[in-house]
Amino acid sequence: MDQGRAMSSSSLASMMGRRILLLSPHADDIAYSIGGIVAQLSMQADIRLMTIFGHSGWVLPQALCEKSVDAISVEREREDRAYCARRRINYDHLSFPDSFVMGYDKETELSISATDDPRTEGVVNLIRNAVAHRVPQVVLAPCGLGGHVDHQIVRIAADALHHVEVLYYEDVPYSSNLPLPELERQLAVQGLTPAMTADIEVVLESKCEDMWGYRSQTSASTIAEMLLHAGRVGIDTARYAERLWRRVN
Repeated sequence: MDQGRAMSSSSLASMMGRRILLLSPHADDIAYSIGGIVAQLSMQADIRLMTIFGHSGWVLPQALCEKSVDAISVEREREDRAYCARRRINYDHLSFPDSFVMGYDKETELSISATDDPRTEGVVNLIRNAVAHRVPQVVLAPCGLGGHVDHQIVRIAADALHHVEVLYYEDVPYSSNLPLPELERQLAVQGLTPAMTADIEVVLESKCEDMWGYRSQTSASTIAEMLLHAGRVGIDTARYAERLWRRVN
C-alpha cells in the first residue's frame, strides 16, 4: 500500500489546546512547510516557534541592496517576527550560523553529513535544554528531506528528544523535488511512519500570503513548489494538504 495515501485526513483536533514547539532551521521553514497547519492551530493552541540558524547569509539576489551577513540576519529575523505576530505565536530566535555563514556552497550543504558538522552537538544540547525548560507537549521538527545540513542537524536534535511527542514535517521546497514514492521510501527507511494529513485548502491563500511575507527568500517558484507538493499529498476531499510523520519506535 502507498504509505502516503494510507494516511487518514485529520481535523488537527488532537493538537488543539496543547503546548506546541515548532523547530525551524531557518526563518521561513515553518511558514513554507506547515504554514497551513499553523494557520489553523494558531488561535487554538499555545505555539512557540524557535528558529535555530538565525545568523544567516543567504538572500534572493534581488531582495536586499546591502548583502552583509548582519544585514541579512536582521531582515530575516524581522520577517520571522512579523510572521509570528500575524499568527499570534511566541518566538525564540537563536543565533547559530547557517550553512552559508559556515562557508558551505550549494553542493556541499546538501551533501555533508550533519555528524561531521561542528555545530551539531551545540544545537542538540540547546534544543534538549529548551524542551526541558519550555515543557511542550508536542514538538514539530523537519524530516530533513533533501539533505540540507541545517535541516539534518535539527532532525538529529529532534530524534534525541524523549518523553515528549515529536512529529516531523516535510521540508518545503525540498520535498517537491523528490518523487512522492521516493520521498515516502526515504522516510520509511529512516523509521518514520505517517501520522497525519491535514487539509489546508481553507487556509491556502493565507499560507501563500505568509510565505510572501518572507520577501528576502520567497519567489514565485517557491510558491509553485509548495503548491505542487501540497496538491499531490491531498487525499479524499482535501485538494491541498500538509503531512506529519512520527517515529515507528
